[in-house]
Amino acid sequence: MPKQADSNDIISLQQGINRVDPTINKTENKWEDFNLAPSESAYLYMNGKSSTVHSHRIKSASMIKVFILSYLFEKVDKGEISLQDIYVLKPSDKVGGSGILYGYESGSILSIDALARLMIAESDNTATNILIDELGLENINSYLLNQGYMDTQLNRKMMDLIAIDKGIENYTSAKDLGNWFLKLAKGELASDLANKKMIHYLLEQTDTECISLALPNRVIAHKTGELASVYHDGGIIYNGNQSDYYILVLLSDGYDSRAETIKHFQSIAKEVDRKVNLK
Repeated sequence: MPKQADSNDIISLQQGINRVDPTINKTENKWEDFNLAPSESAYLYMNGKSSTVHSHRIKSASMIKVFILSYLFEKVDKGEISLQDIYVLKPSDKVGGSGILYGYESGSILSIDALARLMIAESDNTATNILIDELGLENINSYLLNQGYMDTQLNRKMMDLIAIDKGIENYTSAKDLGNWFLKLAKGELASDLANKKMIHYLLEQTDTECISLALPNRVIAHKTGELASVYHDGGIIYNGNQSDYYILVLLSDGYDSRAETIKHFQSIAKEVDRKVNLK
């Protein structure tokens, strides 16, 4: 398991980020070294520069949840929503797939803070749908356009089987996700407190099967997403002294083998980490 950071760690991370403009050493990455398949796309930020390969609009799976999170915190910063606001879980809220709220008793009392954490750390679909209803799907899409995430669109709620049968999907791209994580790492997504809170949720990510497993000695604030033939992982990767970071996003939309895709992404993560030379 990768090291998990407590609240003090998060504050130290953000203070270090604010002090140091990342100039991570030393070898310029060449994507051709990694043999990305046509169905795979990627984003890398290092040495103060970002690069992408094959970035285009693809099915987002649960990666869409990070954009919902930042819109939520925009509303929190404006005083329109409080993280202490209470929501009472209804039977009709519960959906399957990833998450744990499906097993909660109806009538359970949850704060917005708890719902946001569950949406990210547990990728909870029920929590996500509640927050979509609270924020408004069209409002979220307006936010995405205003923020310049041109490939990202929320078209349905999680586990909406009727919409899925109609071919309605949510979308994003390596570029949009990379830019989102970069804004967060630089403290530019929201207020200082909100940025730290979002990083905290991402550090608590419970799905550690891919990049985290490949880089067990790194502190990683990340999100994963998965559908049939779709596997995504990406986030902010911090070094040991908590003063530098790089960003890696790896997406696959249309793989032949889940196991081989994860293995491939792990090998890319290890090679990128070696090139970044944080050791």
